[in-house]
Amino acid sequence: MTEVTTVTADPEGRRGDLHVGWIMPPFFHELPVDAEDADEVGERLGELVRTILAEGSEDDQITMFALYFQITAQLADAGAEYAGFCLMDMDGRRSTATVAVYRMSLEKITAGEALSEAYSALRRAYPDDDVQISALPVGKGDSQAVVRIGGAPFTITAEASPTGEPLEVPRGQIQVYIPLPNDADMLVFELSTPSMEDWDLYSELFATIVRTLDWATEEEAEMASALSQAQPVPDVAPDPAVVQELYAHSSRVLDALGVRGRMDEGNAVSAVTCVDCWSKGLRSVCTARHHWQIDGVEDAELAVAVGRLEETFQGQGWFTLSGTPGQSVSLAADGDSGHRVNVTLISGRQRLVIEVIAPCTRIVRGPVDSAFG
Repeated sequence: MTEVTTVTADPEGRRGDLHVGWIMPPFFHELPVDAEDADEVGERLGELVRTILAEGSEDDQITMFALYFQITAQLADAGAEYAGFCLMDMDGRRSTATVAVYRMSLEKITAGEALSEAYSALRRAYPDDDVQISALPVGKGDSQAVVRIGGAPFTITAEASPTGEPLEVPRGQIQVYIPLPNDADMLVFELSTPSMEDWDLYSELFATIVRTLDWATEEEAEMASALSQAQPVPDVAPDPAVVQELYAHSSRVLDALGVRGRMDEGNAVSAVTCVDCWSKGLRSVCTARHHWQIDGVEDAELAVAVGRLEETFQGQGWFTLSGTPGQSVSLAADGDSGHRVNVTLISGRQRLVIEVIAPCTRIVRGPVDSAFG
């Protein structure tokens, strides 16, 4: 989850927090715009490039590193609070796009006044671009935003250019300016892509990202934090690829438990808001859950199975988050960022309840009490 904590004041002058989040597709890779210095940028970006181009040549890795080092520096200098890019294969042709998010503080003006000022400023700065005020279905309902669509060519330095000379590259850009309801901040979402042949694809993808913007007051977050389980979201279908992964992990759980009973009840896959997001008052879908159960097996046998599952998954690199021996266990893959498995024995009912939860698709950076992110 990408989270923002912004500050507002009520009519009596007391200050409170506004938690803001949005969802990035899992195939976007985060750029280190929050790095402390160039050495940290190089270290984190180098690791990312080696992961993405693990099968690529050293020259390809060097070229990609130089290009995105330049892009990261430009975005950080512009004040980006988040930036990520995708690199996709379109039938043998590489295609890329970058998404950045900025925050602008509003100085003693309302959201409506901020919209008007942004609209006027963009019309003056980009007279040839399409600039409009539009309604966006975000947060708790529709929100007004200024949308700019136009060109933003950039120059690749000689070090990053495949020709060894500075190279100007045409690039399309969409910017969406969204005042937050605290009348204190405006978020700017920005999509940039040089792959103009894929403009329709990226435009639709970007619209989906912006529509996931969600927020909650500190009071809403405090009320929601009392709930301790992932919350289903009605009438939202989980992503098919995510569902396939959930079934694969559930199959591994069943194999590790090593028991066979009835499994004809309680089997459901749901789109959900994860515990962490729900506790902050964010309600948009961020993951999916496979809930199922095993019935008709003696409690003693199920208790042994819970311990066997924990031991097996620990041997595969999973971590135990909590649990009661022979009664329940909560496990996580890849530290705190992977799939989670919760297993609970319902004593006296000969029933074992299993939840397999996919990773949250929001991106989390920084402590929740920071000024931004």
